[in-house]
Amino acid sequence: MERLDCDVLIVGAGGAGCRAAYEAKRCNPALKVLMVAAGRCRTGGSTNLVASESLGINAPFDFMEDGDNPDIYYRDMLETGGGLSDPGLCRLIANEACGRVSELMRLGLQFERDKNQGRIIQRKLSGCTKARSLTCGGSTGREITRVLRKALTAIGVDVMENTRVLDLIRDDHGSVRGAVAVRRETMLAIGAGAVILASGGAGRIFSRNVNPPTLEGDGWCMAYRAGARLVNLEFFQIGPAVFKPRMMFIIHSHMWRLHPRLRNALGQEFLPAYCPEGIDSYVVMDLKAMSYPFSVRTDAKYVDIAMFKEILAGRGTASGGVLFDVTHVASDVLQERAPITYHMLKKAGADLSKQPIEIGLVVQNFNGGILIDSDGFSGVDGLYAAGEISGGVHGSDRPGGNNLIDCQVFGYRAGRAAARYVSGLAKRDIKFRDDPKRYELPSRRDAKIIARSAELFSTLLTIVRSKAGLQEVISFVHEKRGNSNFCVQNRLMLGALLATAALTREESRGTHYREDFPETNPQWSKRIVLTRGKAEEPRVDYLINP
Repeated sequence: MERLDCDVLIVGAGGAGCRAAYEAKRCNPALKVLMVAAGRCRTGGSTNLVASESLGINAPFDFMEDGDNPDIYYRDMLETGGGLSDPGLCRLIANEACGRVSELMRLGLQFERDKNQGRIIQRKLSGCTKARSLTCGGSTGREITRVLRKALTAIGVDVMENTRVLDLIRDDHGSVRGAVAVRRETMLAIGAGAVILASGGAGRIFSRNVNPPTLEGDGWCMAYRAGARLVNLEFFQIGPAVFKPRMMFIIHSHMWRLHPRLRNALGQEFLPAYCPEGIDSYVVMDLKAMSYPFSVRTDAKYVDIAMFKEILAGRGTASGGVLFDVTHVASDVLQERAPITYHMLKKAGADLSKQPIEIGLVVQNFNGGILIDSDGFSGVDGLYAAGEISGGVHGSDRPGGNNLIDCQVFGYRAGRAAARYVSGLAKRDIKFRDDPKRYELPSRRDAKIIARSAELFSTLLTIVRSKAGLQEVISFVHEKRGNSNFCVQNRLMLGALLATAALTREESRGTHYREDFPETNPQWSKRIVLTRGKAEEPRVDYLINP
C-alpha cells in the first residue's frame, strides 16, 4: 500500500469539493491541500452534468426588483423544507449567498443577462416566492467548477483524479486522520489532519437515476462507519427524465406548460384517471412546471404518482417509461420556450415537434445526509462535510436552485474550518495504523446482487412507499448481508439506512409519500437521525427544531 500525506484531504471535486479546497488553501497557504476525484474533474460529479433546460444557483440579489431579500429567502427555505430544515443553517445560506456568488463572479463566472438592459437575469424556481436563481443555461454547475478549478490550481491545491476513496482512517482516539483509496489498482493510504467529504449523494444505487457513475454513496457509508450521524435520509428528489432516446436529461419547467399528452404503452392517456374529482389534469401540469421533483406539497404530485403506477402495473413502454407527446406544439414555439431541451433531443435523434419521446422517473438529488453544524463539522473529530453529502440544510423538500448555493456556502465554511483545525493541531506528523482493506471488482454473482438491489430500491424506495415494501427492502439486506464485496456491502448498508428512515416516518411530507399514511401529521415535525448501532444496524433518534 502506497503512503501519501497532506494536511487537508477533500474527497470529491464538484461544486462543494472545489470550493472547500480553494478556501482551505486560501485560509492557510502553507497547508498541503489535496482534492481527490473518483472520476475526472471536468466531467465527474453531479455539478458537472448538463441535464436540464436550466440549472440555477440562488442568491437574493433582487436584480429583478421584485423585493427579494435574505429574510424572504430564509422564510422560503423553512416553508419549503416542511419544518425539517435546520433554521440556523438556512439563515447562513440566506445571509451569505450573495457574498459567495459575488466571489464566483469575480473569479470569472458569467451568468445570463438581459440582452436589452444588460442586467443579470434571475428566475423564480419551485419553492421560491421571488426570482432569485441565476443561471448559465444548463451549464451553471459546470461553469462553477470550471472557474473554481482554475483558481485552486493557481494557488497550489493538489488534484488527484480517478481515485476512489474506500474508507476513513482513524487514530487511536477515534479522530479521522486520512483515508484508504484505490487508484488504477494501486492501494493508497492518504494521511491527513482533516478530511472533508464532498462526494455527493447515492443516485447510482437506483436502477433509474440521472447521476454520474461515481455517485454510489461511498461517503455516507464511510462516515456512518466512523460514527457520524445521518439525518433526513427519507427525503430525496425523484422526477421525470428522458428514457428514449437514451440520455441523461430531465423534463421540467416550460415543457409541462405545453400540456403534453401522457400515454401508456396501450396508447391511453392516463393522467385524468389519477386526478381526484375537481382537480383538472391541465392545472396539475401547470403546477408541475414549478415542481420538478415529486413532492406532496402541491397537486403536481399526481403526475409522478400516475406515471409510477402505470409503469408498475405493466403498462409502461419497452424502455420502462411512458409516452410524452408535444407534437401539437409548433417547432418554433418549442425552440423559443425550451431551446436546450429541443436541441439536445434533436441532436439525440428525436424531434419533439414530430414524434413523442419516452420518459420515466429517476432519482436526481438527496436532501439528507451527514448531519453538520455551521462549519460543516460532522461531530467526528477531524471530519467535515459539504454539499449533497451533508444533511440539515434541506428538510423534506428544498427550493429549486438551493443545492448549488448550499455547495458554495458550506464548501466555503468547511474548507476554512478544516484549515483552522489542522493549523491548530499540536502534532503535525499524522500517524495511523495501516489498514489492510482491499478493493476488488464485483464478481458476476456480486453484479447480480447489485442489479437486483437497484431494481428493488427503484420500485420500493422512490415515489410510492409502504410498510410492506420497505420491510421487503430490509429483508433483502439481511438476506445478502454475508457478501464480502465492498460495493455490495455499501449498497446493502444504504438500502437499510434509506428504508429504516422511510419506515420510521409514518406520514407523508415533502418528497416522502407513504401510501399507507398519506397525510402530513404535525406529530412528525421532527428530524430522524440514524447512527451506527450494534452489528451496523441503524439506531434511530430524533431532533426537534426549537
